[in-house]
Amino acid sequence: MRIPPFARYQRLLASFGLLLSGAIIGSAVYMSIHQHTYNELYVQLHKVLQENSDLEDDIASLKKTKNNQTLVNVINVHLMPKNQDDLISEDIQKEIEGDVKAELKLVIGQKATFVRDSQPLYERLITQRTYFLHDKKYVVEVKSIVLIQTELTLWITAQEKKT
Repeated sequence: MRIPPFARYQRLLASFGLLLSGAIIGSAVYMSIHQHTYNELYVQLHKVLQENSDLEDDIASLKKTKNNQTLVNVINVHLMPKNQDDLISEDIQKEIEGDVKAELKLVIGQKATFVRDSQPLYERLITQRTYFLHDKKYVVEVKSIVLIQTELTLWITAQEKKT
């Protein structure tokens, strides 16, 4: 039995190899673009869900206290980076803000004068608190607490705790 000469198929095999490597590289580029788009969509979904839950909480608290203007109705939490080097991703920032807001839910519906007089208590409640998010520890500190009419606003900083 005779074997056909390999030189006859050499250009065909080189073309097939080039076509196969192009398909592999093209699929890798396509998957990286797809993964990046999916990741951005996930972050955007997380933002929208968090905003939705915040708005639902605000509506519930406003319905509870709609006739009393001297009660605290809304809690706003703003997270600022402690250092410019230690920037925290947006989804973790939103989770920390949500956790702090959940801890201060007991303030909603209380008289504004009581909340104003007991601000150091709320500050001690949150300062040096450790949160476990995505297998990392974050320590929260309160920078300032401001009560304007029926809205309590907190500015906090968070830093990843190195262990």
